Amino acid sequence: MKNSPMLCFVFVGAFFLSALSVLDAAPESGRVTVAVGDVKVVAAEGEPAKAVEKGDKVAVGTTVLTGPESRAVIVITPRSAIRIAENSEVVIEVVDETASPADVTINLKEGSLGALLKPNAATELDFKVRTPSGVAAARGTFYSVAVKDGKGFTQVKEGRVEIIPNAEEVEEE
Repeated sequence: MKNSPMLCFVFVGAFFLSALSVLDAAPESGRVTVAVGDVKVVAAEGEPAKAVEKGDKVAVGTTVLTGPESRAVIVITPRSAIRIAENSEVVIEVVDETASPADVTINLKEGSLGALLKPNAATELDFKVRTPSGVAAARGTFYSVAVKDGKGFTQVKEGRVEIIPNAEEVEEE
């Protein structure tokens, strides 16, 4: 059965609400707060994938893979978390909390994810989701991003998201 984007968005919201309580903890790197089903990480290219569990750290540069009927929630910074849906591939590209504002870039290679930023975090956090067709840059919001057939799609629940197309996408139009 195919999930509608709105139904998926409702489930994303429910998982983020459960993750809000742990957003106040300052992780040294991303921390898995939910891992359901087949959730694996690849720490570096060429290394074998290994299963993750709730409480595991996810370092910058790590690829997170979810299988069918699987999902994960990862608290990236004290002000942000992501929910990775089934059949997805996500790379934690940048987490720099020393920058002003803090800089986070997530690379969604395939599948979908939801992003939750604490209210009023826009001035404290530059949060971006990179897709093959561009970047969805959060401006203090709750939103989801999906990649299908190499194209990125964004759905905004509340707030604002700036879409920055890749240079080659602009040239093709």
